[in-house]
Amino acid sequence: MASNWTQSAQWIWLPGYHEKENHPGRYFLFRKSFQWSATLNIDSLPVHVSADSRYRLFINGQRLSFGPCKSYMERWHYETVDLLPYLVEGENVLSARVLRYSCITAGSSSIFSTELPGFLSHCELENLSLSTDTTWKCLEETTRQIIPHSEWNFILGPPFLSNNERVQEAPELTGWKSPNFDDSAWGNAILQFRPVKMLPIQPPWRLAPRPIPELPEVQGRFDGIVRCQGPVGKDQWTSFLKEDSAIKIPAGDSITVDIETESLTTAFVTLQCGGGKGSSITMLYSECYEKDLGVEKAPFPMPRTKSNRADSNGRLYGMEDHYTVTDGQFEQIFEPFWFRAFRYIQVTIKTAEEPLTLKTLTLRETYYPLEISTDIQTNEELNTIWKTSLRTLKNCRHETYEDCPFYEQNQFISDSRLQMLFTYQISSDDTLARKTLQEFHASQGPDGLVKAQFPAGFRSKQIPQFSLYFVAMIHDHMHYFANASVVRKYLATIDGILNHFEERINDIGLVGRFDEDTWPFVDWVPEWFVPGKIFESCMPRAYKTTGMATFNSLLYIVTLMQAAEICNFIGRRDTASEYATRANHLRRAVNQHCHEEQIYSDGPSTKEYSQHTQIFAILSETITGEAAQDLMVRTLQDKTLAQCSYSMQFYLFRAVEKVGLYKKLFHSLMAPWRQMIADNLTTWAEHANNARSDCHGWSASPVHEIVTQIFGIYPAQPGFKRVRIAPRTELLESASGTFSTPIGRITVTWSKEYLEVEASADIEAEIVQGGSLSVCHIERDRRVYFSR
Repeated sequence: MASNWTQSAQWIWLPGYHEKENHPGRYFLFRKSFQWSATLNIDSLPVHVSADSRYRLFINGQRLSFGPCKSYMERWHYETVDLLPYLVEGENVLSARVLRYSCITAGSSSIFSTELPGFLSHCELENLSLSTDTTWKCLEETTRQIIPHSEWNFILGPPFLSNNERVQEAPELTGWKSPNFDDSAWGNAILQFRPVKMLPIQPPWRLAPRPIPELPEVQGRFDGIVRCQGPVGKDQWTSFLKEDSAIKIPAGDSITVDIETESLTTAFVTLQCGGGKGSSITMLYSECYEKDLGVEKAPFPMPRTKSNRADSNGRLYGMEDHYTVTDGQFEQIFEPFWFRAFRYIQVTIKTAEEPLTLKTLTLRETYYPLEISTDIQTNEELNTIWKTSLRTLKNCRHETYEDCPFYEQNQFISDSRLQMLFTYQISSDDTLARKTLQEFHASQGPDGLVKAQFPAGFRSKQIPQFSLYFVAMIHDHMHYFANASVVRKYLATIDGILNHFEERINDIGLVGRFDEDTWPFVDWVPEWFVPGKIFESCMPRAYKTTGMATFNSLLYIVTLMQAAEICNFIGRRDTASEYATRANHLRRAVNQHCHEEQIYSDGPSTKEYSQHTQIFAILSETITGEAAQDLMVRTLQDKTLAQCSYSMQFYLFRAVEKVGLYKKLFHSLMAPWRQMIADNLTTWAEHANNARSDCHGWSASPVHEIVTQIFGIYPAQPGFKRVRIAPRTELLESASGTFSTPIGRITVTWSKEYLEVEASADIEAEIVQGGSLSVCHIERDRRVYFSR
C-alpha cells in the first residue's frame, strides 16, 4: 500500500515543453545542488525516485539508480536509494538524465508513457530540499538524440526499441553531474501536476514501490578482436582491450574493427576517448555474422541467411549508435542510455583534422539477478545444451521476461509462460514471475482477453489465443508453489478469458472467428506465410478460408483442462465440472468435423494438416491410447505436415511424453539444438526460418526436458508436497544434479549400479524405476540408495 508521500510528492518538468512529431524520444537533464554536513546524525538518507519515461540517477557523478522499473500507469514504480554513503562534506549534487518517450510518435514498444512527462524525487528529510520542486535546474539535452524511424535500417525489421542514439560532444555539458558545475544558464523546473479545487483529479501516475531487485551492472571486458582494417593492427587492438593500452588514430584516417564477446550478452557499453576534433564514431551491435546482402541498409526487410554465426567471412548487421567529436576535449565519454544486446561490436572511426585517442572500451553486463541453485552434470552434449539454455534465459530476463533482448525486449504471454516455467526449474525465486502475472492480469480488457504483450509502449495487435497461455501460467505456478492466494487473485481473470472463447463457439461446436482487428497467431510456419500480409500469416490457412482453425479449439480444450485443475485446487468444484463439460463438448465437435483418415485436419472440410493440430489433439485428450501413439508416430514421420518452430517444440515433447514414446524419440527430437550448437550459436535462436533473433527465451525448453524428464524431478502434488523422482536413467549411463524446489534442494545421482537421492528437507517422494513406483519418506540430509 502506497504511503502518504506518494499523494503529495511533486513531479517536475521543463517549462514550455511540447511533444514533437517524428521524435520517438528526447533526453532531459535535471540537477539539484545541496549542502551536507556529517554532523547530522542519521543512519541513512533514503530518496524515492521515478520518471516518465526512464531515468538514470547520479549523486556527485556516481551512477546510483536506473529506472523506473517497467510498469504501467495504474502501477507506476519508483526506486528508493540511500544517498548517505555517497555524500561529501560541503556541496553535493543530485542529478538525473531522463528519457521521455513521446505520446504522439511511437517510441519503445515495452516502455509506457503517460500523457505527461515528469521527474520525481522525494526525500523525507525536508531541510535538505532534495524533493523535486521549482528550485531544481533543468535542460533539454539536444546534443543526444534518439535516431528517428526515418533513418532506421528496416533490414532488421520494425524499430521496436527506438533507443539508438546520435550524440555530439557537448563541451558546455562537461561535468554536469559534478557539484562544481555552473548551471546558471539552465532553467528552473515547473510543477507538472496541479490539483483543482473540489475536483477529484489524480496524477496520471499511481505510485508503487519497485517489486523486484535492482538489476546489477557487472563490470566485464571484451574477449578479443575478430578482424580490423586501417592503420591499427590486431595486436594493438588486443592490448587496448586487455591492458587498457591507449590507441591513437591519426588525423584524416579511418579504421574498422570487429570486437567479440565469448557469448551473446546484454550490457551497457562505455567508450572513453580524447582529442580528435571532427571525428565520427559508429558502433554497430550485432548478434552474429551472416550472409552479405550487398547493401548496408534498406527501407524494407530482406531475406537473411544465417549459418555459422562465427564465420567472419560474412557480414555484421545490427543497430547503430553514432558519436561525433565537435570540440576535441582531452576526455570524452560516450555511453548510450540503454543497454545493448550483442555478441559482436563493429567500431568504425573516421578522424578529421586532429588525431583521436581511444582510452578504454568497457561493458557492464546487466540482467535480472536470479539466484540459480539447480546444477547438473550429464554428458558433454547435454551439459553444453544446459549452459546455453541458461544463458538464453539470462539474456531474456531483465525488468520483465523478454521475447528477445536484441530485437524487441517485449513481454509476450506465450514466451513468458515458458520462461516462467523454466525459471521454476532452476530457482525457487518466483518474484519476477509474480510481477508478470500481475501485469498481464492488469491488462485484461472488457472482452475478457489479456493483452498479448504487456507492459506496452503503444497499442499493438491483439493475439487472442495468447490469453489462454495466461491460464497455463497460473496452472504452472500452482503446481510449483501451491500458493492459494495467488491462484484466487486471478480466478476472475481466468473466467473472463475462457468466457471470451466460449462466446466464439459456432453452430458446429468449434471455436470460430476472432475480432477482425486481431492477429490469430499460432506459430512461425513457412507454409502459413502470406507475402506482404504479416497479420494474415502465422496461422493455419483453414482459418482464413473457413473461419475456424482446429488448433484453436484444441488449445482451448487444453486450457479448460488446466482451469479445471486450478478450480479443484481452490475448491471451486462446480466450476471445474463446468469446464470439464465444455472440454468434452469440444472434443466431440473436433472428432466429428476435423478427424479424417487417422489424422486431424487444420479445419473442417479442408485438406491441410500440421504437426500443431496433431500435437494438441493428443494433449487435449481428443485422441487417446494406442490411436494417440500411432498418430504421434505419423506426425513425426510425415514431413508434408507444417512443422513446429522452436517454441512449439516444447508442446511436441509433451505430446511424445504423453503417449509414452519419450525414451524412443528424445535423442532425435534434440536435433534442432544440436544444429544450433553446430552453427556456433551461444544462445538459442527464435526459430530456424527467420534470422531476426539469435536469443529467444521460448527456445530454452531443454531446461524442462533435463529437469523433469532426464532427472525426473516434478511436483507430484502442488507445491512439492509430494515429489515425483522418475529419472530416465536409460538415456544416460550416469548423471548427477541438484535441483531447486520451494521446499529445498533435491540431489539425484545415478550410475549403472544405483540411484541415489538426497534432500535438504524431509520429503515424501514417488520413486519411479523400471516402470515401477514406490512411495517413501526421505529424511533431511540422509542419502537413500536404490538398486538399478
